[in-house]
Parts: sequence; structure tokens; C-alpha cells
Amino acid sequence: MSHAASSPAVEDDTIAVVAVNYRSAQDTIECLHSLFSGDRVPFVIVADNDSRDGSIEAICEWARGERVAGAAHPFHEQSVARPVAFPIDFEVRTADDLTRPVEKRLTIIDTGGNLGFAGGNNRGLEIARLHPAIDLFWLLNNDTTVGPQTVSAVKQAFAAHPTWGMAGTPIRLYHEPSRYQLLNGMHFSKWTGAAGGIAGGSSVEQAYDAAEVTAKTDFVCGASLIMTRAFLEDVGLLEERFFLYYEEIDLALRGKGRHRTGFVTDAVVYHKEGASAGSASKLSHRARSPLSEYHHIRSKMIFARKHYPLLVPLYFAQNLIIVARRIIRRQPAQARATARATFGLPLR
Repeated sequence: MSHAASSPAVEDDTIAVVAVNYRSAQDTIECLHSLFSGDRVPFVIVADNDSRDGSIEAICEWARGERVAGAAHPFHEQSVARPVAFPIDFEVRTADDLTRPVEKRLTIIDTGGNLGFAGGNNRGLEIARLHPAIDLFWLLNNDTTVGPQTVSAVKQAFAAHPTWGMAGTPIRLYHEPSRYQLLNGMHFSKWTGAAGGIAGGSSVEQAYDAAEVTAKTDFVCGASLIMTRAFLEDVGLLEERFFLYYEEIDLALRGKGRHRTGFVTDAVVYHKEGASAGSASKLSHRARSPLSEYHHIRSKMIFARKHYPLLVPLYFAQNLIIVARRIIRRQPAQARATARATFGLPLR
């Protein structure tokens, strides 16, 4: 079942990729396959947020060459067909074993609990930053795949722009690979707490101005976000109170004025767009799941109290309008989730 690469990839000790898995091992395996079949292989850290569904065992099986990485869309069958040099040197760590640097090419962390996007990524960042050679830290959603030259593109872009503190990439829709989900990141309105992807839905054949995209980027999308060591040491880890959503804009505001934001235009990243959390999608016309609705509103209120306390009443009123809209649309579960998050109550 395993197969060796036709020519060995370059192992790069200066880049670490961190991905969070929660009950979506097959997505994670497809992501890992795309990373390990590229021309440059970074350190890769998977933080499993207490999936308890055999995820860790499945990922280990793949690393040993005992499980096939499947594609969820025919377009990506070429990606999972790319050769990987199995077995991969990997280890599994527990939450009690995060005081030593990352050592293996693949590290799987059993975090011991559902720590959310921020907490899971932070556990990976903690062991990555202990390795003195790593100077680029790439947060990559587990429901993404990357092109074979993408890690090299990231490295080359940061080498060419030493003043960058963080950067994003173009993100294409996994199930509609001819269209972008967004370019680099999002623009954000503090008045509504809403964000919109830059050039969302546009054709990959359509030309764009990279400088204009960068100028429009209020924050880099967390599905593909690269930070330098200087940025990470200055700004710090993700804010774990958010659990899901608003971590990226919080991070951007914390580093604003001190670190430049860049855009790795040559990277190729495909995203299944909200596969894990059930996020809303204007492009697919999918409504938020109650879980996603709850955490979005909850994080929005935490964000407002932290950065724009005078706008909390406005956010509160907007949330009540959202509750009414969900009721009108006959979405009682979403209405209940929004209301409970607004008033600081648990989802259940």
C-alpha cells in the first residue's frame, strides 16, 4: 500500500506546519499527503482535540504507509496519487510532553481535550517554537490541501520580504477548484463585527493586483496563516478564550503597527471551507450549524469587550436581530444558539 517518492524531497527544518484535527482524520490525512508529497517537507504537527473516534490511530496508520489518502473530489485525485516516502518518521505526544522541541518530521499531539482552534494550534506552536531552527510557523486547516511547490513558495516569499511578520495565501475552493474562496484574508468592519473574504468567488483565471489585495487585508485567514518567529515572540500565541472564530483578527490587531502583512501569491491551497465546524458559506449558500453559530456569536462578544468595549451594546442589538431573523427563517436551533451566546450562557 505504501510507495516511495521518485526523488527524495528536501526536508526543511526552518518551517513548521500546525493543523488541528477533530473527528476528521480522513481530511487530515489528505492534507498530510499533500504536504509530504511536495518538493519541500516541513515539520508537521497535528494537534488532535480529543477526537476519541480513532483519528490518531488512523493518522498513524497513514504515516506507516498502511492507509490510503483518498480525495473527496475527483479533481484532487492527482494530489493523493503523488508519491510519499513511507514510512514517515513520527511520534505521538500527550499534553504532558510539550516541554521539548519538535523532533520528528510528523508529530501528533493528543491534547487531552477539545481546546478549539486556538488551543489546538497553540499546543503545536509551543513545541515548534522550542526548535531554534524554525523561523516560519504556518497554521493550516486540516481540511485543506496544498500544491507540490507551495512550501517552497512560502519559504521563498518570506526570504524575499524580510520585513513581513505574517502572510496568507490564495485559497481556492476545494470542491470548485476554478474559483477562489478568498485571496490572502478578509476585510473587517468593527461596526458590525462582520468580515468578508477578499475576491471571494472570483475565477482563478482572473488577474489581481497583489499589492491591492495586501492593502485590503485587515487580517489573514486562519485557514492558511504564516507567522515569523519575530512576530510570534512579540505578539504571542492565539487568544484561547475565543475557541473558534475571531482569533485571526485579534492576532492582527495585536500586531498592528509593528509587523507588516504580506501575501504569498505563488502558493496553491485548496480549502473544503468549514468542513469541521459547519461554518456558514455565502459561496455554497450553506447556513451555519448551531455549534458554529454559537461560537461565532460568543467570540464576537469576547472580541468586542476586548477591543471595542464601547461597541458592545451595538453588537448586542445586532445579535437580537439575528435571533429574530433565524426565527423567521424557521431555524430554531440557530436562534437558540445565538441567544445563549449573546447572554453568555453555555450552548447546552
